[in-house]
Amino acid sequence: MNNDEQFAEVLRSQVNRVAPTIDVDVTHVVPVARRRRAARIGGMTLAMGLVLGGGAWAATTLDAPGTALPGGSMTTEVEPSPEPSGSPVASSEGAPLTETPTYPAVEPVVPPEGWRDATYFHVVTRGTPGQAGAEPGPEAPLGSSLGSESWYGNGVNFELTANGPALMALGDHINIDGHSLTYTWADLEALPTEPEPLQDALLSRYFPGEREEAVRDAAARLATQAPASPELRAAAWELLTSLADVEVEQDARDSENRRGTAATYQYGDDDRVRTVIYDEARNLPLETQDTKHGTDVYLTTEFTDLPAEVADSAIEIPDFTAMTVEDAGVACQQAHLTCTFEDTRSNTVPEGTIISSDPAAGALVTWGAMVTLQLSTGS
Repeated sequence: MNNDEQFAEVLRSQVNRVAPTIDVDVTHVVPVARRRRAARIGGMTLAMGLVLGGGAWAATTLDAPGTALPGGSMTTEVEPSPEPSGSPVASSEGAPLTETPTYPAVEPVVPPEGWRDATYFHVVTRGTPGQAGAEPGPEAPLGSSLGSESWYGNGVNFELTANGPALMALGDHINIDGHSLTYTWADLEALPTEPEPLQDALLSRYFPGEREEAVRDAAARLATQAPASPELRAAAWELLTSLADVEVEQDARDSENRRGTAATYQYGDDDRVRTVIYDEARNLPLETQDTKHGTDVYLTTEFTDLPAEVADSAIEIPDFTAMTVEDAGVACQQAHLTCTFEDTRSNTVPEGTIISSDPAAGALVTWGAMVTLQLSTGS
């Protein structure tokens, strides 16, 4: 028995377990992708998944309990993603990482065209929780040092975790604690790169009563982790150190014993104090110290290409249009997606072929995401 025949036998067993009354000629799915409708029963779901093990693809078992959907159709859960093996992934600076992303993507992310080849803001930090901060989780015991490595893009963001790269649910890239505004990439590109015009531009965005504090916080964030150009970063730092409520200290040292200039100010209404240490000669942030949330050491802040292994970690919805049920089922397997077929009348799309998908082709999702495929029943 050749590989195609073996695959067909596995596929036949999976189809029979999910919907034994469906007439599917699986022996021709792989070799010739026969144009034949596999099911005439409205709303029947075919959920398929693959697990990666030992370097080979293996069909999953489809024993998950059915879940009722509108219209009486059923769906089954896909196999969970493979457990990571070997040592946990560390950041590019060698620091241990958290197991789950900070802002995990739940909804599909619709990326801009050319997102793989776009420029991303690459940030690597190492942080130690503060004694008065939020309760650390089991993967971040109090006093431990954990790394954070992220790639911020225009509409697409990734974070490296101990289990590998993860798609993030972030659309904007500078969100100031305690204030109501965020800044998009277009907003950042429009900001002036001189201190005084930058201050005026920031003041114009906030309401009276919060302006001075908000401008200070925005300047600090622009100088550290926001995807600001080197020119904008330098202007933000100069603005921060010129403000009346900011104390500046030359020849300061960060926790890595790197030399820089420190800007210290009170943050909020309590006794919380924040210090930013900055290397003025290299125009780079070194560290942020916060009496509540601990210390963030900036190890990398640069614009760079997105690594291929990071981009490949997101699942891109295939273009199912005009596929048969057989072809769509195989495509769902290969992309680790849960596919639901819904019968839809159409005067233009031939019977037995896919009209559209939700999410649409090109959307980025995570392992096991649900995809609804509209299947033409003809007119």
